[in-house]
Amino acid sequence: MEEKISSYGKINLGLWVVGKRPDGYHDIYTVMHTISLKDEITIKSSSFLKVKSSSSLVPENEENIVYKAVKLFEEYTGIPQNYEITIYKNIPVGAGLGGGSSNAAAVLKKLNQLSGNVLEEKELYELAEKIGADVPFFIKGGMAVAEGKGEKLKHFEKGLEKEIFIIYPNIQVSTERIYKLINEKLLTKEDKINIIDSLLAEYDIDKYLQSLENTLGEVAKELYPEIGEVINTLNYLGYKGHVSGSGSSVYSFGSPSEEVKKACELRGWKLFKTELI
Repeated sequence: MEEKISSYGKINLGLWVVGKRPDGYHDIYTVMHTISLKDEITIKSSSFLKVKSSSSLVPENEENIVYKAVKLFEEYTGIPQNYEITIYKNIPVGAGLGGGSSNAAAVLKKLNQLSGNVLEEKELYELAEKIGADVPFFIKGGMAVAEGKGEKLKHFEKGLEKEIFIIYPNIQVSTERIYKLINEKLLTKEDKINIIDSLLAEYDIDKYLQSLENTLGEVAKELYPEIGEVINTLNYLGYKGHVSGSGSSVYSFGSPSEEVKKACELRGWKLFKTELI
C-alpha cells in the first residue's frame, strides 16, 4: 500500500498582534488563505513509524511535526500507526507559509481516512490544536479569520480567486524570536480590529486588501534586512509586497514581470508563481 497526498501552503492576508497571554503566547488576529504551492507526501505500510524529508532543513522522525501528529493520533484512537512517511518539500522552510503545519494536518486527515474515519472533524481540530497553532486551519483550509493563538477559526464560505507570486529570500525566520520582540507599543487596539472585522463581515475584500498590515512582518523586516530588501525591490518595480506570517517570504498580487524575475535571479531569491485556492 502506498498513498500520495498533497499538502498546501498558506499566506496571511494581514496579521495583527492584539495581546500577550498568561501562557506566554500572543493573541493574534489574522486572515489565512490556502495557496496552490504544495508539498507532496507519500505514506506506505512499515513495521514501525518513520518520517523522512527531501529537505536537509527539515528534521526527521521524532523531531518532525508529522511524527508528533501520528503519535498523537495513535494515542487518541488506540490504533497502531506504523507507516513510512516521506515529505517531498516544495514549500520553503521558515518562510511563513505554514509548510510544517500543513504537512501535519494533511497526514492527520489521511490517517483518519485510512482508519475508517474514526474521528469527526471536531475531534481532528482538537488534536490539531495540540500539535501547533496553525495546524487547525489546515484541517479545512480555504479562507478563514484566525484569532487566539490561531486556533479560533471562522471560515468563509468561499475563498478568493487571485493570482499571486511569492519571493523567498533563502533565509529561515525564527517565529519565536520575532514574538519575543513584540512590545506594548506594537499591539493593535480592539477598535481597529473591530473596523477590520466589519470590512470582512461586509465582504468588502478590495477595501480590506488595501488595509493589509502585518505586525510580525514589520519586526521581521528590521531583524532580517533581506526581507526589507525584497519589499523595497518590489516597490521599486511597481508592486506592493506583503510579508506572510513572520516571514521570510513576501508575496504580491498579480503576475511577476520580467524585471521581477531578473531581480530574483540576480540576488538568488526563489520565485514561486501560485494562486489563492
